Amino acid sequence: MKNYNLRRFKTISMMVLLIFSFIGTSFTAEAKKSKSDDQKVVVIDPGCQAIENNTKESVGPGAWKWAEDDMVGATGAVTSNNEYDINLLVALKTQKELEKQGYRVEMTRITNDVNISSAERAMFANTLEADLYVTIRSSAKSSKSSGITVVCETEDNPYNFVTYSYCRLLADTLRGCLAERTADASKDVVETDDIIGINWCQMPNAIVIVGNIKNESDDQKLANEEYQQKLAEGIAAGVDSYFEQR
Repeated sequence: MKNYNLRRFKTISMMVLLIFSFIGTSFTAEAKKSKSDDQKVVVIDPGCQAIENNTKESVGPGAWKWAEDDMVGATGAVTSNNEYDINLLVALKTQKELEKQGYRVEMTRITNDVNISSAERAMFANTLEADLYVTIRSSAKSSKSSGITVVCETEDNPYNFVTYSYCRLLADTLRGCLAERTADASKDVVETDDIIGINWCQMPNAIVIVGNIKNESDDQKLANEEYQQKLAEGIAAGVDSYFEQR
């Protein structure tokens, strides 16, 4: 009788342990799933590419207006560096900074030898259902213009269904954090509905123009790795500040 009771006690104890073990495993798996679900996804688009693409694209979904985007970009006034090289270098540094902070970062390109249009890049982010889309590029305007400019859509953008206030918040936090790390950020954000990447994007987005590669001073700064790192840290901080304020 004693042996029977002992065996019964052992059996019940084993069943209890198995039940709690199963509950613990399920809870851990659910916690991991929730953590993954909560992780913000940021798509970084290093503007331009080495392969020329002169195909015209609709400026936005349903638009009758078509535009040809400058996919190769310009070369530096002093260094002769390619714009697509500089954009990618800053973008890869930004990726590292964001990943350190726990974000999942997806890149529209990680090499220069690609042929991906501006609309295709934005639609890549749409397919991922990303939380943010940030394009990094340089400008090639008059050599007299210089500095960092952040661009977003207007309040009346007719092409996408993104909440304007979120785009403006992102642009403001990016501009502010870049201003803290450099003396080159403009005093205000530029708003426009003429940029293909903005109009095809269905999540909060902004473009960071890190400098004018045709300006001698900007060109030399953009070639400097320490300055590139400052830009990356500023962009990453701007993204983080955006999510803190949402």
